[in-house]
Amino acid sequence: MNTLNYHHLYYFWTVAREKSFTRASGKLRIAQSAVSMQVAQLENFLGKKLILRATSKKLSLTEEGQAVFDQAEEIFRQGRELVDGVRDQGFHSLVRVGALGSLSKNLQIRLLRPIIESESFELNIDIGDSNTLLGRLLAFHLDAILCDVPFPHSEDEPLIQRQVARERFCLVSRLRRGNTSLSERVTKHGLYLPAKSNPATSEIEASFRHQKMKPLVKGYIDDIALLRLLALETDSLVAIPRVGAERELNSKVLHVIHEYRSLFQKFYIVTRQRGNRSNALLSLLGL
Repeated sequence: MNTLNYHHLYYFWTVAREKSFTRASGKLRIAQSAVSMQVAQLENFLGKKLILRATSKKLSLTEEGQAVFDQAEEIFRQGRELVDGVRDQGFHSLVRVGALGSLSKNLQIRLLRPIIESESFELNIDIGDSNTLLGRLLAFHLDAILCDVPFPHSEDEPLIQRQVARERFCLVSRLRRGNTSLSERVTKHGLYLPAKSNPATSEIEASFRHQKMKPLVKGYIDDIALLRLLALETDSLVAIPRVGAERELNSKVLHVIHEYRSLFQKFYIVTRQRGNRSNALLSLLGL
């Protein structure tokens, strides 16, 4: 089986980064002709043209060349991590966290503050859906996932899931409470709720039915940030975990119209069961 020559890939990566064979040869301290030959051998091996050599001495990458360059960036970044990690025998400087797109940005800042405030770490946050993030976690491309729903357990996918926060749900509005009843407000101005798949939504709707209220439900939104914006931009009430509108509530831009004392949104951090990086991250976050 043919094996990729990483020397060839490294020379191509350097040329692409420097955008010049001349500058790349100077950085690599080898003749320009040797650099060109190595890149040509990589192109022959892959069967694709990677670099377009223009007469103006400016070069550009082909579509395949850009794809190879992006992969090479990741490969050599991981190589640097490997060397640093083995030499230091400690936690890598790069912390890679995945977060569901719907997750509160306020909460992310709160939970990740020890990393953000440290000068020793570089923080990468990937936003995605649960399946994509889980695949990246299990493939060691992420150190942890922040989410608001627990991941299903599986013997093939051993995970550690820790509840790291819980926030009360409340109904918020840019209009003050006033003398208007809750029933009148949700009928007149309407109500935005979290996604129907969110267990809190069914409990809130059941609470309204129990009180014989018939709110005008204007939408189900699976995004805390968008719920906050709807509260800011409309007169409707919005059901949201308190952390999702924390700053606006503290500054009195938004107001709590009703708070559910026993209804919480729970938040979790998910890591692999095995691996030093996972354990080190939990320690870093004080978990």
